[in-house]
Amino acid sequence: PLARTLIAEFPEVVNAARLNGAGRVLLGVEDRRFYEERFFWADSTVFDLFTIPFVVGDPATALTQPNTVVLTEAMARKYFGDADPIGRTIQYDSRIDYEVTGVMRPVEANTHLEVDFLASFVTLPRADAEVWLNNSFYTYVLFQDGADPDAFLAKTPDLITKYVAPQVEQAIGQPYEKAVEAGLRWGYFLEKVPDIYLHSDATDQAGPTGDIRYVYILMAIAVFILLIACINFMNLSTARSTQRAREVGVRKVMGSERSQLIRQFLGESVFTAMIGLVLAVGMVVLVLPVFRTLTGVALSLNSGVLLVMIGIAMAAGLVAGTYPAFVLSAFNPVTVLKGTFRRGAARSWLRSLLVVFQFAISIFLLVGTFIVFEQLAFIRDKELGFDKEHVVVLPIETREAAESFESFRSELLQNPDIVNVAASGALPGPGHMHNHTAFRKEGARDEEVFIAGTAEVTYEYVETLGLEMIAGRDFTRDFTTDVEGFIVNEAAVREMGWEVDEAVGKMVTRVQGNNDDTDRVGPILGVFKDAHFNSLHETVRPLIFGAWQTNVRYMPVRIQAGRTREAMAFLEQQWTALEPAHLFNYFFLDEDYGSFYEQEERLGDIYGYFTLLAIFIACLGLFGLASFVTQQRTKEIGVRKVLGASVPGIVVLLTREFTVLVVVAAVVAFPVAYYFMTQWLQNFAYATSIGFDVFAVSGVAALLIAWLTVGYQAVKAALANPVTALRYE
Repeated sequence: PLARTLIAEFPEVVNAARLNGAGRVLLGVEDRRFYEERFFWADSTVFDLFTIPFVVGDPATALTQPNTVVLTEAMARKYFGDADPIGRTIQYDSRIDYEVTGVMRPVEANTHLEVDFLASFVTLPRADAEVWLNNSFYTYVLFQDGADPDAFLAKTPDLITKYVAPQVEQAIGQPYEKAVEAGLRWGYFLEKVPDIYLHSDATDQAGPTGDIRYVYILMAIAVFILLIACINFMNLSTARSTQRAREVGVRKVMGSERSQLIRQFLGESVFTAMIGLVLAVGMVVLVLPVFRTLTGVALSLNSGVLLVMIGIAMAAGLVAGTYPAFVLSAFNPVTVLKGTFRRGAARSWLRSLLVVFQFAISIFLLVGTFIVFEQLAFIRDKELGFDKEHVVVLPIETREAAESFESFRSELLQNPDIVNVAASGALPGPGHMHNHTAFRKEGARDEEVFIAGTAEVTYEYVETLGLEMIAGRDFTRDFTTDVEGFIVNEAAVREMGWEVDEAVGKMVTRVQGNNDDTDRVGPILGVFKDAHFNSLHETVRPLIFGAWQTNVRYMPVRIQAGRTREAMAFLEQQWTALEPAHLFNYFFLDEDYGSFYEQEERLGDIYGYFTLLAIFIACLGLFGLASFVTQQRTKEIGVRKVLGASVPGIVVLLTREFTVLVVVAAVVAFPVAYYFMTQWLQNFAYATSIGFDVFAVSGVAALLIAWLTVGYQAVKAALANPVTALRYE
């Protein structure tokens, strides 16, 4: 009731709309049936809040009547081809008919709210319910221009007092203040719609969301790579300054002012960057499909992006060219033309500092990459408290299928490829723990309740998922009274302040039942080891399972290892007989659970590729610098060889300076990398430790890369004929 109450009682609220996602649903027209993921029920006011253009139909009336639906152009073609869809019927879940009342254009990709179908909210039985303790709907609010969101939020406690508190009191049988004293909280907060995708702190949004932290990481890597390229330009430009000294001297003698020379060198730098931009745009066009696959985000080039890229290219050209421009333009023409010009030691030190900075960035990225992959390996190898391998899950589509579970299970177990079968209202994995409710332990006051994830499970649930009982026992068919009992995890025992062995036999009250307001009181039959039903980003939460089996959604089936193909063929055959109106639908528990870490997996891949790119660009600069240095020391190398210096000695001489620079870069990069990666690991409740080996491997890798880069030029110079060098001199 929140949306309509806000409109009625808050003058700053112009309009509001509720949305409720259906999840994965089966839709059909005649003999065409498809599972769809983006089906929502919505108030008719949704078209007043959001800009959703219609192709056909009237947005003012499209969703005002029950059992009506609006769909996108793409879905209209998918289900009806070229025929006019208005007035046609789409069947929902093989049970309910929805009349098509409108066709809308696709919602733009730059939104968290990705929809293909919007059905009338008034269709839902709960649409007019006065239940304030059920927070299943997304409520979007439109404010008057100039309204103060903070002032609005300051008035929402009155909503709690007026509407929520009485229902809390009814639920716990005690004054609302007692619940607050016991630590329970109710309240409302606001999020600006443009902030939801990247900045939301709320879970379970209406659509997929990103994370601004990962955007910052990618931006930082891009800036690092650009800085490395700019440093290369600065280093090589100043290193080759002697080759342009006469040009500067002649220009100054002919009347050029220093400002003109600065503009010339800056212009050259910017021009070089702009040529690079043209090449970069071409490369982006080629690799963008690969990057879309890598990131899972639909990116595209547009005029705005191109303008930003032009600005970045010009800025990079100016940054890279500023120092060389001021250095080259400052040459004294008399000194240069006399031939007495010498490169300053200060510039040599500056080049060394720039090389250190380059490799510090590269080593930082190396350390970060190794730690990201170590954390991903830790996630994959972490003992989760259940066995996710070789488990296929069949979503239970209808109440008839749930009621036929026992006979269906018996049929499945006739096949030797099927190890065990269970049914439940919850599973490990994203979005599979649907219900959290209040419990009260034995001996606690009425207002002393705690929140736990809860679900209804069949007797075989623990065994099928491979959960480990550590005290008491599992549900069993030998005792009919088990339907009144509970099994709990260690976290729930800790929440109740008991020891594991002490908890068995104690009474627990479920304050609100799933389908009604009747309290359920029963003993704790057993305690199972903490299992990570959620991702390792979160600590294990209290879980309390009951065996009354009135609301099951999933049928996990454990199959024999190595017999997946045969087992799946058998399951499809049996499922088609059980649910003839539904397509065979399933997912593997290990793959589904792994989707918790898709973002980290993608980050690891991107981090790895960009680290290699950064190191490659740094090595290009180091290669050019080493080439120039060895060229400048041609006479020295020739003299040393004539006096008996060995080839290995020459190579060591030429690589020693760069080795020192890489070591200094490592000393700078290691503590910075440790700090930032420690901050990143804090996003996980369970994380790997950062060991010395990560830094040792990164440092050695950086040294080897530098040696290979510089070594080629060093060996080439050391093997050159000294006579040639000295005759040239």
